[in-house]
Amino acid sequence: MWELEQQITELLENYMEEAGAVYISAEDLGLDPRCGRVHISVDENWIAVEGSTRSIDYYGGFEYIDECDKKQIGEFTFYEGEECERVSSAIDRFAQSNESQTIDLSHQEQICIM
Repeated sequence: MWELEQQITELLENYMEEAGAVYISAEDLGLDPRCGRVHISVDENWIAVEGSTRSIDYYGGFEYIDECDKKQIGEFTFYEGEECERVSSAIDRFAQSNESQTIDLSHQEQICIM
C-alpha cells in the first residue's frame, strides 16, 4: 500500500509541475492570510490545498464550494475554477497581479537599458 501512495504522490508532483503550479500565500489570491498557503495553476484553472482544508474553508469561504468543483486526490484537495465563481475570481486576481508585476519589471528593464 505504501508503494501506491508513493506513486500517487509522484504523479501529483509531476502533474503540478507540468501545470505550472506555484506555491503561494492565499493572501496573494485576495483571501484572508489565515487561509495559509496554497498551490495554484492559472493554466489549469485550479487551486490546491495540501492536507486539511479547514482554514481555507472557514477563512476563505471555500466551505460553500459545491462538491462537484472539488477533487480529493491523495493529500491534496483541488478546487476547480471552471464553474466556481469563488475559485475563478481568486485565480483571476492572482493572474492580474502577476501580469502587472511583469509589466512593471519590463518597464524597469527598459529604463535601465536606456
